[in-house]
Amino acid sequence: MTLANEVEKRPAAVRKPAGDNGVAMHNAAAERERLRVMMLIRRFEERVYQEYQNPRKMPGGATEMKVGGFLHLYSGQEAIAVGIASIFQKGKDALVNGYRCHGHSLALGMDPRAAMAELFGRATGCSKGKGGSMHFFDAEVGNMGGHGIVGGHIPLGLGFAFAQGYKKNGGVTFCLFGDGAVNQGAFHESLNMATLLKAPVIFIVENNGVAMGTQVERHSATKDLAERGSGYNMPHYNIDGNDVDVVIKELTAAADRARRMEGPSYIVANTWRIRGHSMSDPMKYRKTPDGKWLPEVDAAMKRDPILIYSNRLREKGVLTDDQVDAIEEEVGHIVAEAVQQAESDPNPPLEDRFNDALAEEYPYKPE
Repeated sequence: MTLANEVEKRPAAVRKPAGDNGVAMHNAAAERERLRVMMLIRRFEERVYQEYQNPRKMPGGATEMKVGGFLHLYSGQEAIAVGIASIFQKGKDALVNGYRCHGHSLALGMDPRAAMAELFGRATGCSKGKGGSMHFFDAEVGNMGGHGIVGGHIPLGLGFAFAQGYKKNGGVTFCLFGDGAVNQGAFHESLNMATLLKAPVIFIVENNGVAMGTQVERHSATKDLAERGSGYNMPHYNIDGNDVDVVIKELTAAADRARRMEGPSYIVANTWRIRGHSMSDPMKYRKTPDGKWLPEVDAAMKRDPILIYSNRLREKGVLTDDQVDAIEEEVGHIVAEAVQQAESDPNPPLEDRFNDALAEEYPYKPE
């Protein structure tokens, strides 16, 4: 059984998430599509996890990592990315992110083949194989990329929003970062200036409870990170980042406010990260001294965003077990195809190594 009769059948390369063009569609097909995208993100990330641990065998017995550089997985946080994508107006809005950027890119419609190729360092990747895990870009739709410096991209988000307000084009910038970034000076300076400029930006903390491996209560003077926005004269509040319907509702209100040029908002989306900070993270902070998982882990796993949403759709009568199986089969095929393609795609040519490193434009030329 497939969803071909309910969701427009399109190739994986151009499949668009429900709500494209900024309409958070509330119908059965759109709800199932949101679930499909969340499941695609999860399957993609879990397959990348496997590929990272399975190096490629080279002639002579040597091995080579398939996925180079750092790897930060998004498993467990899918509701935030899909919620944003449901109200995102492509070609008008902008999204700028930290280094945990795979999920947002897929939710905004990036071809999984381009995403996987980027991780494999192939020329067909979204950043031509030069960016890797932390630098997924798709500027054509407004995905202004992942950035590796903690909090360093927050002023960029402000800049995109300032341009949108200056041009009066009705665009909104979604600026995402983790809980560790709220301790950076760039965060505080950007929020202060955003209110002064009434910039159409939504600052979103994806609070998964730990900054790398340091719990919020150990790095923030207040555990309620929403309070960190209290000094900047903008709406600041917590939302359930594991419930995609809540994310859509709350971000729609913030986006409407921004489009009316009434100023920015600061939202803390509380969620849970299933995997470690990166692949080198053994997550000892979630274990007892004897190596057993803390009770909080079991409690968090019961609030898996995919589980929450699929159960809700079942209760509403718009999703069956057969449809879930069909989605699983579909996304599994898409991800497997992406891996197969990435394995065979070419590496960037050597002569291309210095290209794209810097772009400069001088509109004024002195005589």
